[in-house]
Amino acid sequence: MNHVLARYQRVLAGVSDVVERVPAHRWTSASPCPGWTGSHVLGHIIDGQRQIAALLSGQGPREPLRDPSEAVVGPPATAWTATCRSMLDLLAVTDPNSRVASHHGEVTAEWVLATAVVEPLVHAWDLAQAAGCETLLDDEAVEACLTAIAPMAERFAATGMYAPALTAPAQATPQQQLLALLGRKPA
Repeated sequence: MNHVLARYQRVLAGVSDVVERVPAHRWTSASPCPGWTGSHVLGHIIDGQRQIAALLSGQGPREPLRDPSEAVVGPPATAWTATCRSMLDLLAVTDPNSRVASHHGEVTAEWVLATAVVEPLVHAWDLAQAAGCETLLDDEAVEACLTAIAPMAERFAATGMYAPALTAPAQATPQQQLLALLGRKPA
């Protein structure tokens, strides 16, 4: 199996692990994303997977939901399980070399997944924070994202979708470094 597809599958499994551990009363808890609860974060992850699925299936780019919580229909864990299953089914038949239309023009499916993995990866951490639980993110995905993002962290903040980079603590792990680059205060 292609390593980028395998990485994406592991990151989705990481989201599933966190979703399974969220106590029912914590879905409305604040997340590290300003103005968003755990339910908003999960809705954003679900909506993001639907956007990626649209690209990989040849439907082309689609706009994100204005209110990400609209993507959570029914119990949050059930909504995520259905989305994750659908994505895993799609990944099982995705040719990483296939060309797809994106906001960046025609790119490979592998490029889409390599670029998009940061979203479910980091938002799994955000969701864990809202739930009051710890999570260790996939090491290889963290390293890949850290390598890609470090040279252009200021551009991520300029989009308004990420807070300005923070200084990582001394002796920070790669996970802590990535989180700090994306404006999160790692423990």
